[in-house]
Amino acid sequence: MSSHRPSTARARLVNALTEEILQNPESAAFPIASEHQLCRRFGISRVTVRLALSDLENRGLIYRKHGKGTFAHGRSTRIHRHLGILIKSPQAAEHRPIAELIRGVQTVMSSVQSATLLLSTSPEQWRAEKASTLAGVIVVPQDVSIKDLDVLKDRNLNYILFGETDLPGPRITLGQRAAARRMTEQLLELGHRRIALLSGFDICLDTAKRKGVHDALQVAGIDPAQVPEISANGEEGGIFQAAREVLKLHPRPTAVVAFDDSLGAILSFQARRQEGITMPAELSIVSFHDWPFLNYMEPSLTTVRFEFFTAGQHAAEALNLAALTGRTVGDLTFEPTYRAGQTLGLAPDA
Repeated sequence: MSSHRPSTARARLVNALTEEILQNPESAAFPIASEHQLCRRFGISRVTVRLALSDLENRGLIYRKHGKGTFAHGRSTRIHRHLGILIKSPQAAEHRPIAELIRGVQTVMSSVQSATLLLSTSPEQWRAEKASTLAGVIVVPQDVSIKDLDVLKDRNLNYILFGETDLPGPRITLGQRAAARRMTEQLLELGHRRIALLSGFDICLDTAKRKGVHDALQVAGIDPAQVPEISANGEEGGIFQAAREVLKLHPRPTAVVAFDDSLGAILSFQARRQEGITMPAELSIVSFHDWPFLNYMEPSLTTVRFEFFTAGQHAAEALNLAALTGRTVGDLTFEPTYRAGQTLGLAPDA
């Protein structure tokens, strides 16, 4: 057991000094105890103290001045490493949910005078010097493999997964599956049985919503395989075609779960202007994301807002703190907000 004592003492000292430094309200740099004082306080050798101080220096918490001592960075001088966002699918960053996440991350990183790096290549292709500049990585799961995550672990990089995925690790949960289930349950309670799905605006985020819809359908005794799903295939121009296909289904659905407000808005326009369908008397639409630029359309969409921007902020803060303290990152969970609109009503034959 004696061979493990230096490591334990080193970790104890690192943890204690980390807490003291992070809790210190000083804005500017301030001195910490000398090596001799730390040896006496913790009852450990000078070698162990020096190793612990090197750990703190590598994390950006302290710096040393020859002949003057060791200093901790204050709140305004603390060095934060960059934050990476792994997005293997370039078009994903163009969609508003991911863009809002990135904006939240950038808000935090700019406040600590550090950068946000968008990374599209596999971690094994990153140069060692690039990886060493990162405090952690937010992972958009589309096209990411377990091997990619193993490389992050091997490089001691904390990561957090964004959205619904079977990949292992801490994740950002926005409540999309639960929200989709609740919205579908409302449709069922209003007597809707001919329900269709309009998906494909953001393939990365569709999975959670699809699972939520299927959860509700199965409880109601409806086979999800019998519920048609029309996809826009991630292309903006494909939304109009997908909306037309939904309206030409036979029998025509009395309700549509649109996986994004833009899908719901175009479907609403097509139904009213092109097909003369009255809403919600003949067709109900529920959608997701509550984008502000669609708040003034008539009839207003029944939708759900998810905290993409706030999730980006909290993820950046969690990864930054983990880089400073050496701790792991945990799950981040956010509750959705439901907005009643004018596109939800009784089924025509209810």
